[in-house]
Amino acid sequence: MVRIAFFGSHPLGEACLDRLHDHPDVEIPLVVTYPRDHEGWWDGSVHEQALEYGYEVATLAEERRVLEYDVDYLLSVYYPNILDGELLGHPERAALNLHQAELPRYRGSNVFSHSILNAREDDYWRHGTTLHVMAEEVDAGDVIGRNFVDITEDDTARTLYEKTRTASIDLFEEYLPHVVSGEIDDMETAQSEFEGERYFYAKDSLADRKEIPAERLASSDHEVQQETYDLIRALDFPPFEPAYTTLDGHRIRLTASWFDN
Repeated sequence: MVRIAFFGSHPLGEACLDRLHDHPDVEIPLVVTYPRDHEGWWDGSVHEQALEYGYEVATLAEERRVLEYDVDYLLSVYYPNILDGELLGHPERAALNLHQAELPRYRGSNVFSHSILNAREDDYWRHGTTLHVMAEEVDAGDVIGRNFVDITEDDTARTLYEKTRTASIDLFEEYLPHVVSGEIDDMETAQSEFEGERYFYAKDSLADRKEIPAERLASSDHEVQQETYDLIRALDFPPFEPAYTTLDGHRIRLTASWFDN
């Protein structure tokens, strides 16, 4: 029996907790997630799901309660807090994270948007998801496994998020047996072993990019048109505010579907 402390949220977190719950050789001594009354933009609640399964639940502010439990692994899936060295070092075997981008290519936040924004210039039309060991430096731990989806000319940040969630579930199902057996301890690859571009984006990396000047939208230059189209797609993630322009003092929201019309 392997003991896993689960730190997570979002529908992907629910899907992973389902798989852990259904595995006969996994025990979940603690689930750490948002408070029960938290109103996220996504559907569902890991907190409610954990209570239905009968698990002990702690909120984000109570995350250090995990130190009271002997666990083999700590598993993070869409967990918002950055964990310190004491928490990361607490599991007997490892702290793991299911990161919604390819490592080491994309560390940090807003990965779906930046993957679309960089795809054309880099000629790199795929987006990844990575199961990796957690380190104190964000998203810098050894890689265990990756899975990929294609980025298309029609993808928005939201559609890429949805596609990646499916790929992440597949990746988690593939590696869960290795977590349970302990084989995963010998499946780590240092990020330094991988080739290719490397990016790190902070949470505010898109804050100053949402307003698009009207003259840019009216440009007849093909390269400018493509860049603008890609930017609109990269900022199209309902229910968040999309790209916009201002005409006669009025804010006009821009989405990929609007651009197509």
